[in-house]
Order: sequence, then C-alpha cells, then structure tokens
Amino acid sequence: MSKYLSMLLALGLSGAVIGAEPPAKAERGAQPCVDKKQHFQKLDLDKNGAISREEAKAHPRMEKNFEAMDADKDGQVTETESRDYAKTRMEQHREKAKTEMKARWDKADANHDGMLSREEAKASPSIAKHFDAMDADKNGQVSAQEIADYMKAHRPREGGGRG
Repeated sequence: MSKYLSMLLALGLSGAVIGAEPPAKAERGAQPCVDKKQHFQKLDLDKNGAISREEAKAHPRMEKNFEAMDADKDGQVTETESRDYAKTRMEQHREKAKTEMKARWDKADANHDGMLSREEAKASPSIAKHFDAMDADKNGQVSAQEIADYMKAHRPREGGGRG
C-alpha cells in the first residue's frame, strides 16, 4: 500500500474521499451520551459496578450485544468490559473501512500509478467535483496526499464552520 494511501486511511477519510456515503450516525436515544462513565452508572440501577442482563434491557444496543460484552461470562458487564468491547468494535470498524477504502481506490486508479487522473476521478463524484481544487500542483492528477490535504483544509469543524 502506498504511503499516501496509508495516510488517507489513517486520517479516516475513506467515505468522503472515494465518494461513498458517510457512515450513518450511530443510533442513539433522544440525548447523546456525552459522559460514558455517567451513562454506565445510570444503567447500573443497583449501583454494584456492573450491568446485569436485566439492567441492559434499558439500552437496546447493550441488550443485543450483552453476550459479546460479558467477556468473563459471569452475567454482568463491568465498565471495563464495556470499554474493551467498544474499543474492539471500533478497531474492527476501522479495519473494515481501510479494506473498503483500498478497494475503492484501486478501482478508481485504473492504471495503478498511485494518482487519479481527471478521467479516473469520475469514479468518485466527490473527487471529480473538487478535482481542480484538489490538484494543488496543477499537473492534471491528484494524489492521495493532495486529497488528504484538501480534505483536512475543508473538513467541518465543531460549531458547523469549515476550516
């Protein structure tokens, strides 16, 4: 894998760069959980430091994944087990996104030169739309580095602005 593609993957630009729809937001209740520890404590109704299968019923996703989260199979999910499960799932998601990104890049880069020509960029509507702006050196091709630089400069910031 090229160093530029690796960098793109590390930056997490997979969907936006190669034209895929951005991942759907995680399904949440009306209020997003800002403090995971506080959220865990709220679910732990009997305040014993663990969430039982019964307590997990108040949180559909936790109820659905209870068996996988309960690493020691004692019928309780501790905060550590919950955190470890979330970390593992995130790592799995990142690996899947990297694999998908590489496949999309390889498909778009028809001549496998590590660059996208204007014609190759048509495989990705988001790149085609911003091709001229992404082509920083104006050589008629965009590299993964140029795409990453463009995306970094144009990503939405907290509060809705762009930077």
